[in-house]
Amino acid sequence: MLLRLILISLVIALLWNLWSLPAPEEQPPLAYGEQTTRSNWPQLSAASNYTDTRDLLKSNYYVILDGSANMNEKACGSENRGIRMRDVIEAFSAFSDAVPRQANIGAAVFNHNEIVELGALHQEERISHLRISPGGPARLRSAIQSAYEKLELQGQKQLGYGEYHLVVISSGDVADGEDPGSFVRDMLASSPVNLTTIGYCTAPDHHLDRSGPGPVIEADSLEMLKQSLHAVLVPAPSFTVDSFQETQTTPGKVVQGH
Repeated sequence: MLLRLILISLVIALLWNLWSLPAPEEQPPLAYGEQTTRSNWPQLSAASNYTDTRDLLKSNYYVILDGSANMNEKACGSENRGIRMRDVIEAFSAFSDAVPRQANIGAAVFNHNEIVELGALHQEERISHLRISPGGPARLRSAIQSAYEKLELQGQKQLGYGEYHLVVISSGDVADGEDPGSFVRDMLASSPVNLTTIGYCTAPDHHLDRSGPGPVIEADSLEMLKQSLHAVLVPAPSFTVDSFQETQTTPGKVVQGH
């Protein structure tokens, strides 16, 4: 009887120790570019045949401009008396002029159709003529998903070669049901698309750093917005999907995303 009690006690102690062991720490998934064996983006069909090898290595830049209602408010910065939307258009115009002419550039606006189809801009083309009337909720996830689809189609044309950059300029609002976090994490893990999120005139309690679209660069003036956009053309450090370190990459302040 005593032996039986000892055996039962040992079994209970063993089970208790196993149950109380801490669960193994889950490692954050690696971004696509950090997975050296990955080369399966984009999915190519038998019809994929891009014979112009001169264009296979093109860089592609797709910019999403916040066109929600609060972009009609006064811009931040004591020297600025315009509205946010005008600043965004001016900064995007300067960025489009700086993009190499051999690269492709495209743009879309929250709650609006695509305003610049992804492709090469000719020397005589300019973006400064754009007129955008802000209005409606900030459909951030929908905009990012649509832009990614454009880049993926271009990736199929280039057979996966080249560079793919997605830039989001946002005032920080995110409409209900439009949190892009899960989609962005999947995008970074399964594709070579580089994401840059610039918060322009964001409120202290903005949602960008909590919604997951990568490290957020805060720009509090038109000049900082222009410089933050220009930094996209400079090679950037790589980040894991879920873990972003605070890094000073532009004159704007970088805050850590979650």
